[in-house]
Amino acid sequence: MSAELTGTRAHVATGPDEPDRRDGPAARPAVRLDVPRRSRGGRAVFAAARSAVARRRLQTLIVGVVVLLSAATAVLGVGLLVSSHGPFDDAFADASGSHVTTTVRADIPADQLAATGKTAGVAAAAGPYDLITAPVTGVVGPREMKAVIVGRSEQNGPVDRLTLSTGTWLTGPGQIVLTRRTSGPRTAPGSEVTVGGVKLRIVGVAASVTGTADAWVWPTQSDVLGGPDSAQQMLYRFVSPGADDAALRAALTTATATLPDGAVTGATTYLTVRQALNRSISAIAPFVIAFAVLGIVLSVLITVNVVNGAVVAGFRTIGILKTLGFTPGQVVAVYLAQVLVPAAVGALFGVGLGAGLAVPLLAETDDAYGLPGDGAGVPPWVIGLVLLAAPLLVALAAAGPATRAGRLAANQAISVGRAPRTGRGFRARRALTASALPRSVALGLGMPLARPSRAVATLVALLLGAVTLVFSSGLSASMTELNTAFTRTDAVTVEAQVMVPGAFGPIMARPGGGPIDPPDPAEVAAAAAAMPGTAHSTLRRESEIRVAGIGQEVSLNGYTGDASWNGYRLASGRWYSGTGEVAVSSYFLRQTGYHVGDRLTLPGGHVVSIAGEVIDGSDRYTVIGDTSLVTEPMMARVEIALTPGTDPAAYTKALQAKFPEESSGVYVEDRTVGEDGETMLIIQSLIATLTLLLSVVAALGVLNTVVLTTRERIHEIGVLKALGMTPRQTRIMIITSMVGLGLLAGVIAVPLGIALHHAVIPIMGEAASTALPQSAMEVYQPGVLVLLGGAGIVLAVLGALLPAGWAARTRVATALRAE
Repeated sequence: MSAELTGTRAHVATGPDEPDRRDGPAARPAVRLDVPRRSRGGRAVFAAARSAVARRRLQTLIVGVVVLLSAATAVLGVGLLVSSHGPFDDAFADASGSHVTTTVRADIPADQLAATGKTAGVAAAAGPYDLITAPVTGVVGPREMKAVIVGRSEQNGPVDRLTLSTGTWLTGPGQIVLTRRTSGPRTAPGSEVTVGGVKLRIVGVAASVTGTADAWVWPTQSDVLGGPDSAQQMLYRFVSPGADDAALRAALTTATATLPDGAVTGATTYLTVRQALNRSISAIAPFVIAFAVLGIVLSVLITVNVVNGAVVAGFRTIGILKTLGFTPGQVVAVYLAQVLVPAAVGALFGVGLGAGLAVPLLAETDDAYGLPGDGAGVPPWVIGLVLLAAPLLVALAAAGPATRAGRLAANQAISVGRAPRTGRGFRARRALTASALPRSVALGLGMPLARPSRAVATLVALLLGAVTLVFSSGLSASMTELNTAFTRTDAVTVEAQVMVPGAFGPIMARPGGGPIDPPDPAEVAAAAAAMPGTAHSTLRRESEIRVAGIGQEVSLNGYTGDASWNGYRLASGRWYSGTGEVAVSSYFLRQTGYHVGDRLTLPGGHVVSIAGEVIDGSDRYTVIGDTSLVTEPMMARVEIALTPGTDPAAYTKALQAKFPEESSGVYVEDRTVGEDGETMLIIQSLIATLTLLLSVVAALGVLNTVVLTTRERIHEIGVLKALGMTPRQTRIMIITSMVGLGLLAGVIAVPLGIALHHAVIPIMGEAASTALPQSAMEVYQPGVLVLLGGAGIVLAVLGALLPAGWAARTRVATALRAE
C-alpha cells in the first residue's frame, strides 16, 4: 500500500479488492480513493461513496436493476389493488351514493315508506320515487330496449346526486333524461324516444354512481309511470353501513321493519355495484400482489448479499478509511450510500415502468362509472409510497453488513484478506474431492461451503425465483382452463348466430337492395342437425329481461331440447329439468343474494326454481332454462358439437354456404379460433411479464454471488490453472458451484409454489364473483412438476454463465498476482 499526500486530498492505492476498467473478476486490481485530507464531514463520505459506486459497476448495476424490477412490480400490484376500489369510492362519496337501493310494492302508502328514512341508523334517504320497467323505442333503430324509469324532479337530492354529461335536467312533464346505457347516436338532447307509446323529448344524459335507474322522467308523468308493473324506489344511506353486503341488508331490514311483509321486493347494495364495475381488476390484483411480495423479498436478499460482498471485498479499504479519520458512523454511511444511489435511480425508473404496465388494465376505469374523470392510472400517492419505500427497504437491508464494516478496527481490517477462512466446510470439500466425481465438479460443489451465510442467501433467492416459476406456470394453466370453462370451446365447437325475424327490424340490406329476411332459427337448427359431422346441436333463444328487485338486466337463455352436453360447468346443484327450473350463473347468485333452491319470478308470471349454479365468465346476470321461458327473443344461436375427426373450419364453411351471410343475416363461427377475451390476454401477458421480471431478479442474485465468490478465490483459480485446469473445466467448476443450490431450491420450490397457487386462485375467484371449476385447481401434472423442479438449476446456470466465462478467460499470471 502506498499513500501520496498532495495539497488537500489524499490519493490512496489499496490492495487488490476490485477490478480495473475491464470489470472482470480477475482483472489487475487497482483502487483509487479520493478523500479530503483531515475531513470528517459529509464531503468525505460522499467522495468515498462516489468512488466505490464507480469502482463496483457490476454490483451497482445489479442493485439498480433489482430495485427497478421490484419497484415496478410493487407499483403494479398496489396500484391495481387501490384502483380496484379507489375511483368508485371517490365517486360514491362525492355523489352521496345510495348504500342500498330498494324496490317497494306500489300499494305501500308513500308517507309510510318515506317515514322509514327517519328511523334510527339511517343517515339520509331519498324517495319514494315512482318506478316502472318499460320498453324504450328509438334508442337503437326500431328495437325496443327495456329500461328502469324513475319519476324524479331533483337532480341533486340528499342521496344519489346525479352527474350530467350533456344537456340539462328535467323541468317538467314531456321530458326524459337518459343514461349512457339508454342513450346513443340517435338520442342527442332535443331528439325523441317513445316509452310505452308516449313520446318524450330528451333533454340530457346523466349518470348515477350506483345505477339507480336507466332514465328519469318528471314525477307527474303518470302515463309513463302508471300501470300494473309500477313500483316505488327508496334510496338509503346508513350511519354505519358495515363492511359487507350482509351488514347492509341487515341495516335495511331494521329500517323497513314497520312495512308489511313482502313490501320490499328487491334491494341492491352499493358493494354489489362496486364489485361489478371492478370485477376484472379485482380478479387480477391478488396474483400481482403475490408477485410484488416475492420481488420485494428478493430485492432485500440480494441487497444484503451485495453489501456483505462489498464489505468482505473491501476490508483493506475500510482500514484505510479509518486510518484517514473516518468514524464508524461514516464508514456505515459510505456503504449505505453505495446501495442507496443505484436503489434510488432504480426505484425512479421502476415506478414509471409499473405505472405504464398498469395503464391497459385501468384505462376503462373512469368510463366504467359513467362519470367524468381525469383519466385512469395508478394514484400518485402509490407511486410516491413505492418511490420512498424501495430505497428505504434497501437501506434497512444494507444496515446490518454496513454496521459490521463500521465496527471493524483499522489494523484488523488492513491485515485481513478478503478470501474466506480455509477451515470453513473443509471436511465436506475434502470428501467431495475424494469422491468419484470429476475434479472440476467436486471443487465447484464445495465452493459455497466456504461462505455458508452467502450460500443460504443465494439459496433463498433461487428458491423464490423457482417458486415464481412454479406459481406462474400453474397460474397460466389455470387461466387457460378458466377461459375454456367460460367460453365452452371444448363442447361447443361451432356456433351459428341467427337474427330473429322482427326483433331488430329492417336495419340491414341485401347487396342488391331491400331488407334482409332472416330464416326461422329452427330451420337453421334443423339444417345443422342433418349435416355430416354433427354430434350434438341445440337452438338457444336469447332475451334481456327485468326481474323485480334486480337492478341490472338479466340475460335469459332458453334452450330447445336436451342441452346438458353444452359445456357449462356446474359449481353446485344440478342442470335444470323441464320448464319449472332454471340454472343461473355464479355471478348472478353472488350479486343478487339468491341461492340454489330459491324461486325466481320471470316476466309473464313464470315462477321457476333455481336448480343449479353454473360457471360463466361474463359480467351479466345469466339465467338458463327451457326455450318456452323466452317470450320475446332478440337473438338466436345454434350451438353445435362435432364428431371426432371433423374439421371445424370445413364444417363452418359448409353450413355458412347453406345460409349465405349477405342474404340471410346468419353468421356461422368456428369457435376454436380467436376465443381468448381481451381480459384473458392481458392476464396471460401480465403473468408472463412478471415471471420474466422476477426470474431476471433471481438470476441477478446468482450472478452477484458468483462474481463475489470468483473474485475472492481468484488466486486459488490461478493455482488450479497453473496445475493444468483448462478453461472448460474452470467454467464447469464455477457453474457447478451454483447447481447444487439450484437443485435444492427447485425441490423445495415445487410444494411451496403449488401451495401459493392454491391460495391465490380461490381469492381471484371470489374477487371476480364467480365459482371456479375444480379443473382450474388441478393443473399440475407429474411430468410438469419434474420439469419445474429443475427451475432452480436453470436460474442458477443462467446467473453463473457470465462470471464463469470471465474466470475461464483469466490469465494465470494475472490470477496469481491477486490475493
